[in-house]
Amino acid sequence: MKLKIVGSGGMSIIPSSFCKCKICEEARQKGGRYERLGPSLYIDDIKMLIDTPEDIAVACNRQNISEVKHLSISHRDPDHVKGLRIVEKIGYDFITEKSTPIDFYALAEVVEDINQMNCDCLKYYEDVLGCISVHETSHIEIGSIEIDLINNNPSRNITFYVMKEHEKKAIYACCNPKPFTHNDLYYDADLLIISLVSDDGILNDGTQLKDAPFKDEIFTLDELVQIKNDYRIKKIIITHIDEIWGKSYGYYSALEKKLDNIFFAYDGMEIIV
Repeated sequence: MKLKIVGSGGMSIIPSSFCKCKICEEARQKGGRYERLGPSLYIDDIKMLIDTPEDIAVACNRQNISEVKHLSISHRDPDHVKGLRIVEKIGYDFITEKSTPIDFYALAEVVEDINQMNCDCLKYYEDVLGCISVHETSHIEIGSIEIDLINNNPSRNITFYVMKEHEKKAIYACCNPKPFTHNDLYYDADLLIISLVSDDGILNDGTQLKDAPFKDEIFTLDELVQIKNDYRIKKIIITHIDEIWGKSYGYYSALEKKLDNIFFAYDGMEIIV
């Protein structure tokens, strides 16, 4: 499998509009890997895009992604949904008013959530424009790749993706992975791409994670290592990196050299599994 991190940022991009913190200012000066667009993953083998943050069109241009045949959205949050309008360009010709629908896959509860939160947008794109074909499913098979969609958090309907090709396995835990609900499919994965991990518990403004209201949603590195060991996972890549952690690409690049097969994503990162 050939994967690409289309965007490695979190609920806000880096540099974030109007933000004057040191991380955003450094990103404005240095650009490149210091910048992070919204969270998204591309499975190159089958031309499948997972999640559409608001800046997904810009991200796809930057990463030379010119074809999307299949699309999935993990959950209803704005930083994963609000760029869904790309399906209009992909699957509909406004001049001829002809549609060529692309396949859209999601858990049934996620489809319902997205429609409730976004004015029945999936129904509009399927029934009116005809630019998508919605598949409510927990299992996808495209060519030699199989993907299991797992609801890791039924209270918020957060989808994890377990991707398999022959003997290779990768997990994409795209957002809010805590609690990491047990599933036998996670054992012996070659790769886990996971979000929302704080390395030292110190946030951008100098306060500590333990005092933040969202403290119970974030993994520490120690907790992540425990998951890695418990499930015999060979390699981990951390994504969905927000400026509120207060750490730059340069910081993470140096830190990962001290870790055992744990790395930090950047926009455009190409991964062979």
